[in-house]
Amino acid sequence: MSKQPIHDGPIGQEKKELSIAVTAAEDFEEKVEEVGKVTPPDGGYGWVVVAASFLVNMAVDGVIYTVASILKKPWALRFGSEAMASLVISLLTGCYYISGPIVAAFVNVFGIRPVAIAGSIISTTAFILSSRFEGQIATYLSFGVLAGLGFGAMYLPSIVVLSTYFAKRRSVATGIAVCGSGIGTVVFSQLNEIVFTYFNQNVTMFILYIAAIASTGAIFSLFFAPLKASDQQVKKVAKMVRAYEGKTEEPTERLLENVRNDLDELNRPGHQSDAFYVGNPPAETLEKAEAAHVVHATENHTVVHVVKKSKFTQFKESLCSVLDKDLLLSPSFMTLAISGIFTVMSFLVPFVFIKDVMPDTIDNDRKSRIITLIGIFNIAFRILCGAASDHPKMSPLQVSNFATILGGVAVACVPFCTEYWHYVVFTIPFSAGVACFAALRSVICVELIGVEKLSNAFGILMVFMGIGAVAGAPFAGMLKDLTGSFDVPFYVMGGVFIFSGVMTLRLFDIKAWEEKRKADRLGTEMRVLSQKS
Repeated sequence: MSKQPIHDGPIGQEKKELSIAVTAAEDFEEKVEEVGKVTPPDGGYGWVVVAASFLVNMAVDGVIYTVASILKKPWALRFGSEAMASLVISLLTGCYYISGPIVAAFVNVFGIRPVAIAGSIISTTAFILSSRFEGQIATYLSFGVLAGLGFGAMYLPSIVVLSTYFAKRRSVATGIAVCGSGIGTVVFSQLNEIVFTYFNQNVTMFILYIAAIASTGAIFSLFFAPLKASDQQVKKVAKMVRAYEGKTEEPTERLLENVRNDLDELNRPGHQSDAFYVGNPPAETLEKAEAAHVVHATENHTVVHVVKKSKFTQFKESLCSVLDKDLLLSPSFMTLAISGIFTVMSFLVPFVFIKDVMPDTIDNDRKSRIITLIGIFNIAFRILCGAASDHPKMSPLQVSNFATILGGVAVACVPFCTEYWHYVVFTIPFSAGVACFAALRSVICVELIGVEKLSNAFGILMVFMGIGAVAGAPFAGMLKDLTGSFDVPFYVMGGVFIFSGVMTLRLFDIKAWEEKRKADRLGTEMRVLSQKS
């Protein structure tokens, strides 16, 4: 007697029909997103956006990495210690990093251009206010916290906007844009001295000059034009909806409005999991990342459109999504995040104190050129470390670890420098450490946790880096106040820099152990369930 097929009978037939309907719904959702997704132009006006992003990065990082050499001394005299003076710059840099998740949520709700312009207005206002304040707390809150938040709101949109305009050429576009950081350091390290001298070393006028630089961000951010689905795309998707629902009439105005909302949601920056990726992720990784659909089709041939939410609800949901429990409980990811605290904590110290540690026999102009050289080598090493990490026998993590440890050794050796050329040599390995850390962070993240969680991971990493930024310079300043010398701060922070690189040497071994532990736990749970059944 022949065996009957498993799906014979009414129940089997119902299951088969349901399976076909579900498959049709999934196919429809994929086709809608394929038609409704705005394709990055990979050129054209995109290069104008790259130039604008370059100039925003130049303004933001140019100020952050160079103003300490001018303002730290007058603030140390006003506040009574190196640690208290350094805290202003640390708060500026720390809030610039820590604002990342908050700014990302605002970008998700209000868009890239409005947030970037608002950031410029906030930072400009903060600097103007700080120029009128003499008090310590007021300076911390205005120049440090408020201006730092404004700078964060300028920086993050300038990076995210590149992912909307570029796909195939994104690594080139991002590379050009982030070089603004190095160029800004080069330009402003020299220009600041000229301006400060021109104003007869008047701190108030110098801070107003910084405010003028911050205000240019609003002008540059005007070029961050959003890309939206065309009317043709909206009409095409609306007709697809009608066809799926089995209706023959033309789409109504209400349906067109619903579809427009669907496609706006589909093309939001927050819907792009690879928005912070500087290269071109593998196709299979992106397919996995784009598994969540915006438009939902049911097996009953109806379409559920995006429900419009209040701005507050959208902001709250975007902010909560960053607090990814899986990442926060991942030993490998938290190792990477904690190492970032130590890296940023240590690499900001030379920007603040290098001129102070150099002997008086070296004139001020040549001291300023050391920061300029760091900016120049930073640009060169961003390009080189990207090329090295692309080599088949090298990994981004290996390149980053080597450069970080080398940079730490350079910082620890600063107290042994006695001649000007010694400091010039110091800038080479130090710049390599800083450049590789900045350029390869998102690449290492993708290798560790996948592109689908990159946006959440990047937000968490920025918070941890912000903690390091706030703590680094004040801690070094405190060591100087206690010992009366800058030698100990450079020894200690060099060691911290080295330790941050050593921490991640076995990062992927930790990841392998973590995956094995998950697999063992899952296997145990499956055995328990099978025994119970």
